[in-house]
Amino acid sequence: MPRRVMIAAGLLAVAVAMTGCAGLAAPLPTPTPVATPVGDKTLNIVNLLETSGALAAFAPAQEAGTELAAREVNDAGGVGGNPVMIWHRTDALPATLTAAAGAVKADAAIVAANPTAATSLLEPATLAKIALVAIGTEKNIAEPTVKPFPDATNPGSSTAKPTGKATSSPTTGASTPKPSGSGAASAADRKAGAPAVPTAEFVARLTTSNPFLTEFTYGAESYQLVIALALAATVANDDAGPSLIRGLEQVTTGDVVCTDYASCLTVLKDNRAIKYIGPAGRMAYDARVGVVTFGP
Repeated sequence: MPRRVMIAAGLLAVAVAMTGCAGLAAPLPTPTPVATPVGDKTLNIVNLLETSGALAAFAPAQEAGTELAAREVNDAGGVGGNPVMIWHRTDALPATLTAAAGAVKADAAIVAANPTAATSLLEPATLAKIALVAIGTEKNIAEPTVKPFPDATNPGSSTAKPTGKATSSPTTGASTPKPSGSGAASAADRKAGAPAVPTAEFVARLTTSNPFLTEFTYGAESYQLVIALALAATVANDDAGPSLIRGLEQVTTGDVVCTDYASCLTVLKDNRAIKYIGPAGRMAYDARVGVVTFGP
């Protein structure tokens, strides 16, 4: 065989051998996709206040609760160094929510609404990619779509009364809880959907936002929702509505209980899953209807 042909054959054999080795090489691992934040780094929360009807008497406490929580979060450094902003609106109409989505680039909406109002807000919130968090009242969770607190013993059937004194509300005629003098959380043993009875300590903090408050119903719940949304944005590393919806479940179902924003951040820095329980008790979030149930 001529020398040139022998050299060419040798080179071909080497190439084939190298190709065979390459074919046996392990494939490169596929990187795990990481969600890209789509928010604007400012958590904008619209607070929809019922200023007429049965829930109007509770609007000042709801306003004060959101303001108190935002102040505490921002004093602790905000969410990733960025502030939480609260935008108050004086009704819970779908048009109001849609307008807020464009005007203030709302990421979440808090509302204490009757069943009809809460249901009507779900579609515009979904279209605008806003995380709707309606405070679970006795009416709008009368027939919940998902059993709240699956690890509890049917708290919805409890007949125990809140620890604080109750008086008749001039607006609704219903029993309205007043602050409890104990230092413990007031959510224990109350019926799911009944308003929390705020402790004297929490009432003192709440009145720093509004010193003229005389009615405190839903102040604890609205406060707790702002803290929970800030924590949800932290774990999701994003303040956009869809990320907040996913984050809310994460921060309320973990194995390490924390009760304030600063301590929850400390646990999260240790890469541990948190269960945030605030002054209104435990939270169960049903994203399908946008309702948050509070309970023992």
